[in-house]
Amino acid sequence: MAKKLKQSTSPGKGLFAGFLTAGITSLLYSLVFPLNAPLHYLLAGGLSALTGWLSYTMFSGLDTSKQAPSMNDLPVTGDEAVDRVIQKGQDLLAQIRREDEMITDPVVSESIVQLDKISTRIFQTVIDQPGKTPQIRRFMDYYLPTTLKMLTGYRRLTERGVSGQEAIQTKKRIQDAMQVVVGAFEKQLATLYQNDMLDISTDIDVLEAMLKQDSLLGSEFKIKTTASQTGSASTAGQATAQAQMKENN
Repeated sequence: MAKKLKQSTSPGKGLFAGFLTAGITSLLYSLVFPLNAPLHYLLAGGLSALTGWLSYTMFSGLDTSKQAPSMNDLPVTGDEAVDRVIQKGQDLLAQIRREDEMITDPVVSESIVQLDKISTRIFQTVIDQPGKTPQIRRFMDYYLPTTLKMLTGYRRLTERGVSGQEAIQTKKRIQDAMQVVVGAFEKQLATLYQNDMLDISTDIDVLEAMLKQDSLLGSEFKIKTTASQTGSASTAGQATAQAQMKENN
């Protein structure tokens, strides 16, 4: 994650530049265009205000750039328990980002960027489907806090200039562990969608069975699904039973 530099500001200088620019703009406008109607004065005033604001911003040294959407931009669900989980996640990721600001190792920093993105997607999934909240309990209570503790330790070792073979090995283990954590978080995200994928697979099996019953699907044709999606051979029998139930209804 790129390190941020604080930008010095000078509001007094900005105000002076803004008023001066606005005045010059008004003067130039009056010399070029007539001011004999209310609309003309409105146009002159609007243009002067715009150039004055731009000048104020430039000379004040204000940073007008916007941060990319992050955990802080995630909406609330209205469910108090779920929103507490999301808020806790926001706090933990904010602390992890602060550690990243002080970590200069590009390998660790890149892992943190990936972890941040995946974690945000996990919380967005819980916001969209609050019923999945219990599935991330260990993720919230152990994985994220332990990752934060690990990164804090890495940062302290670096800041204090701890040397020696043991310190080098510890930092290397943290680098490797971060790669493992990123992979584990990706699996956590996939797990949240596992039941959804199984439901889709079952719907496909039911559709295929009903099409065959209605002679709309040749016996040699098979809708392709993977073994992980179908689960087991019993899924086909379940699909046929569901198709018969739907037909009877």
